[in-house]
Amino acid sequence: MAQPPVLRHESWQGLISELAMRDGLVFLRGVPVPVASAVLAAPAAIARWLALRAPQLALAPSLSILVIGAETTDAPDQGRWYQLLPQLLGTSVQVAVTLVGTELDTRFASAAAAHAPGTPAQCVRCDLTEFLAQHDARDFDLAVVFQPGLQKHRGWLVAGGFARLISSGVPLFASSYEADEYEMERWVLECYGYRVSAEALLNPFFLDLSNYQTCARWGRALWQIEAAFAAGFRVNHERLAALDTLTRMVMHSMTEIGTPSQGYGMQVELQATGRTPLPMVHVFDDRFVDLTSGRVVHLAAGGELREAGCVPPEVLLRYPGRAARDIERAVWAAEVKSRYLLGSYPPRGEKADSAATARRMFDALREKTVSLFRN
Repeated sequence: MAQPPVLRHESWQGLISELAMRDGLVFLRGVPVPVASAVLAAPAAIARWLALRAPQLALAPSLSILVIGAETTDAPDQGRWYQLLPQLLGTSVQVAVTLVGTELDTRFASAAAAHAPGTPAQCVRCDLTEFLAQHDARDFDLAVVFQPGLQKHRGWLVAGGFARLISSGVPLFASSYEADEYEMERWVLECYGYRVSAEALLNPFFLDLSNYQTCARWGRALWQIEAAFAAGFRVNHERLAALDTLTRMVMHSMTEIGTPSQGYGMQVELQATGRTPLPMVHVFDDRFVDLTSGRVVHLAAGGELREAGCVPPEVLLRYPGRAARDIERAVWAAEVKSRYLLGSYPPRGEKADSAATARRMFDALREKTVSLFRN
């Protein structure tokens, strides 16, 4: 069996060029690549996941898909572009899509709306719990949630809609902007007793929404919520609070520094001007700790080392080693920064507003997203 188009290519240009050679899709030649990739982003992510993780669904005669939390990026032109899933998969599967979300915008139109396939998705403006109270979860072959943001939107986990889909045998997959965001989603889900894919599938057909401060690629990391919580499971609020601390410390860095450094909790060889390399752990923002002594130094812009504090032995002993997941080390580093290193940052004339920084980032992300569809 030949590879489907969504697996034959690793770039939007190649995929769109092949689709544009097909009967009924010649119009794609006249659609700017940014617009074509924007309207195809959600269908391509689903097709890529199906081709690699659930090929039996791609080969079925029909496929009923539930898109949870749909808003704009996953619902342009009333979801008509999902009808290109058969072409992306190279099969004759008949696709029916239902979009469900409290913020679903059925008026969100792309610059290519005039060319969109004729069959719209069923659009329902409500939350998942309300929807499943009126519909049988078993009516769907696949459920998808793009960029769920579960650290902020934990209601989906509390209300039990995800668990109901999974217990009904419906595969539920999700996407994140990057692998590190997937790790945060996985952390939250595990705190609620869910089992998640051990590794994310990196999708080349993403929308790049990055700016100078953040790397944001819509649909980049694909992963599955494999199992729901067992009866009697208790939510791990301590680990949830630790993840919240990580988020606060990242936002603090973005507010104070502008662009936070990467590799929180990573073991490194620190090379300062005129000094022998030192084995250290990077905490945040070029602040490094010696796991033996607890001494913290700040590598300044000129290359000199400045004393920046000290970490107690009992905290050093909790450092997750190389065998741990990156996020475990990042959470540890956030605790160290929040408890012992905030005093090493230069004082500001006015109080930093991390919430305002977050709002500006969100607004910029939304504005860039809309521009891709209207290019």
